[in-house]
Amino acid sequence: MMQSQYNGAPGPGQVITQEFTEVLASTDLQAKLPGGILLKQGQGILKKGTIIGKITAAGADKDKAVAYSSAATNGSEVALCILDNDHDTTPSDIGASAWIAGIFDSSKLTGLDAAAKTALKLCYFV
Repeated sequence: MMQSQYNGAPGPGQVITQEFTEVLASTDLQAKLPGGILLKQGQGILKKGTIIGKITAAGADKDKAVAYSSAATNGSEVALCILDNDHDTTPSDIGASAWIAGIFDSSKLTGLDAAAKTALKLCYFV
């Protein structure tokens, strides 16, 4: 590559691709959880479309959000919302926004089961 190609300015640099996943089946009737959620540290990268539960058991992690699991016994066995962006929880707790209502593509969601569908009363799944 010749420097004159860019009139002495740096070239385009490294090309990075990013996968965009749309979990909403429609932009109608969507609503987010007011104030957002606090994702608990140490869960790795939680992807957009992950079903989220909230820890309600007493302890240092009370009221923090984690990936929903119907097998949990700390409160996170109840689905609360659906994550609207990817978040890396590896280094620390992190604030996030999430949907509590909308029309969603079931095949694009992580952790969706019959109990989560029942708990997410304002969500429709196609």
